[in-house]
Amino acid sequence: MKPPSRLIIAALVVATSLLVPSLLRSPLPLLPCLPAVTAPSGTGYQPSGLAALADATVYYATTPTVPQQTHDEISLALAVLRRRAPVRLLVFGLGHDSPLWHALNPGGDTVFLEEDPEWHRAVCSASPFLRSHLVSYHTRLDQADLLFDTYRRLPSCVPGAEADDEPAVRGNDACPLALHDLPPEVYEHEWDVLMLDAPKGYFAAAPGRMAAIWTAAAMARARRGEGDTDVFLHDVDRKVEKMYAEEFLCDRFRVGGAGRLWHFSIPPVSRRDNRTAAGGGGERPFC
Repeated sequence: MKPPSRLIIAALVVATSLLVPSLLRSPLPLLPCLPAVTAPSGTGYQPSGLAALADATVYYATTPTVPQQTHDEISLALAVLRRRAPVRLLVFGLGHDSPLWHALNPGGDTVFLEEDPEWHRAVCSASPFLRSHLVSYHTRLDQADLLFDTYRRLPSCVPGAEADDEPAVRGNDACPLALHDLPPEVYEHEWDVLMLDAPKGYFAAAPGRMAAIWTAAAMARARRGEGDTDVFLHDVDRKVEKMYAEEFLCDRFRVGGAGRLWHFSIPPVSRRDNRTAAGGGGERPFC
């Protein structure tokens, strides 16, 4: 049997050493409760806790499969989850690291969105406890430049002149960058943390992450609950991810990064100063 990757073991050791002591000091039944995300019958969804963390540790310690992210990248998100958990965590993409994200949000709601039917079936078969949805995207990577150059001309895609005039996501089929037809629960809850590691964005016919980035920015701007929205974007070494991140997630809200992962902490418009609350920042209306 091939020995487990040192990278995987190191990542789980960091996760376990940081999370388990804090969880043991605060028993899971005493953690603050969030409104439940109602799961359809038969999905196999289960709340995350110490058992899930233990299962994930055993899995990664005994498999040669390497997660999509590096130790440093995982540690960047782990620091936020450790500070804010339990949270509502929305992850774009299913992967080898999905059981880890599920386990690192004890007591919270972790939901995954995946566009590839075969991959969705494979991951859910291996990890039936994950809460996931098969979704569709309406963009192509080879449209990225055109969408970027024209979105400002569409009122449905840009913030209005008033602070409360924010572009909608749900049902906003007039904006080609809005993920307007996701499962209802995505719109019915505010998400504290978003991890953008999908959809595919490395060949012309792939959906690209343009709509995922715009949607994350729109959700963060419209937040009404306490705190800011932490957004993590992977693969920022690629042109489209970097370009759209700077345009919609905004350099001024980037608070960290590791490897190919950027971390943004985005305040809602209601808590921004007058320079950015209404109509954005001129050339970059979301910033």
